[in-house]
Amino acid sequence: MKKITAKTLQEALSQAALEFGCSVIELDYEVVQYESRGFLGFGKRQAIIIASSKIHKKLLPKNDMAADLNNAYEAESIVQGENGFFDASDFIQENTTIRRFQTKEEIIQEITAQIEEMFGFMPYKIDKIQVSFYDNQTLYVYLDGQDSALLIGERGYRYKALSYLLFNWIQPTYGYNIRLEIAQFLHNQEEAIDSYLVGIINEVRREGKAQTKPLDGILAYIALKKLRAHFPDKYISFRQNNQNERYIIINDFYR
Repeated sequence: MKKITAKTLQEALSQAALEFGCSVIELDYEVVQYESRGFLGFGKRQAIIIASSKIHKKLLPKNDMAADLNNAYEAESIVQGENGFFDASDFIQENTTIRRFQTKEEIIQEITAQIEEMFGFMPYKIDKIQVSFYDNQTLYVYLDGQDSALLIGERGYRYKALSYLLFNWIQPTYGYNIRLEIAQFLHNQEEAIDSYLVGIINEVRREGKAQTKPLDGILAYIALKKLRAHFPDKYISFRQNNQNERYIIINDFYR
């Protein structure tokens, strides 16, 4: 008996058949865990089976093996799962979506479709979803619609949560960072913080150090990123005051 782990149940059965030199219908197997596609890359599970051959190991010609496997796929058109029955064609289709080289256009289409699917489960009216390349390392995701303000949330807390969710899906899967824009929220926030940081930057140049006023939500992260880019040789970090408000300090590194 062997434990086989694969992306799908059908792939696990195929792998077991190859290892034992028999067809799928000549396997004895127990499903330990069914695969799960998850949602946006989260909650994915692989299929796990314990398998053995019903007959003594034999060698089949390669073409005969392929024919046997194809016949087994057709015969096992329905496979029982944890929550009912699944068409085996779903497993075969899932098997064909193993990560391969994709063009930029294919990546954009795939991500756009999955974001649209995500918003189909959410109570926000967002009717404009656009994905494009911001630069070679960054995807630009633009959302707009009737409920844009609700999606941003007070002090941008929903914006931050959504940005975090998209990054933790897109970066490990496709290898890109993201720049999320909802209506003109990010643009307006960046303009506001640029104006405010002029005085802080001048103070650092004069005194060698400075600190910002307490900053809310996404403003704090935008300011931190801009200050670190402007002063790469300075120590720049968050601090909290007695009211648990967050501000940024800029100082020299201690040696």
